[in-house]
Amino acid sequence: MVSDPPSGVGDEPTAQPFAGNWPPPYVEQQASHPRTWLAVAVAVTAAVAVAALVAALTRPQTLVNTATPTHTARDIATAQQRLCDTFKFAARAVQVDTNGSDKAFARIALTNSAVLLYNASNDPALDEQHRNAAQALAAAYLTDTARSSEGAATEAEFQDAVADVNSKDAAMKKVCGGG
Repeated sequence: MVSDPPSGVGDEPTAQPFAGNWPPPYVEQQASHPRTWLAVAVAVTAAVAVAALVAALTRPQTLVNTATPTHTARDIATAQQRLCDTFKFAARAVQVDTNGSDKAFARIALTNSAVLLYNASNDPALDEQHRNAAQALAAAYLTDTARSSEGAATEAEFQDAVADVNSKDAAMKKVCGGG
């Protein structure tokens, strides 16, 4: 009786390693001037920059109106009243929420009030005294907000920020005729 050879013997070609497992043969590439493109890019960039500089220097300049705008007494009074009304509203929000038990409300009130004051202080009809007082108080509010965060400042630094807010608040009251 002729016996069959065991399965797998002679039926298939012998196992060859997968071609993907072998490293590709090393082919030496000739240096095709790898820095040429870099030199071309630098040259083009330099040419564009020089052209832009020449265009900017030879371009006729437009006249800029340097005259300061004049505001009527009514414009000035309206801007001052708007700023002072904003200050009273913002100061009340800060007073209520910083004396409450929720630190988050206090920080929100300080931040929102700083933004309100800063925006109101940007009215071009305002004089420097009103503008500077409002912006100083806005900055003090933001500093107090930052220093009231847990671990952001020592107790002494926080108390200094509170004192600065109180000082700037008094200056703002004086500017607005309330103190």
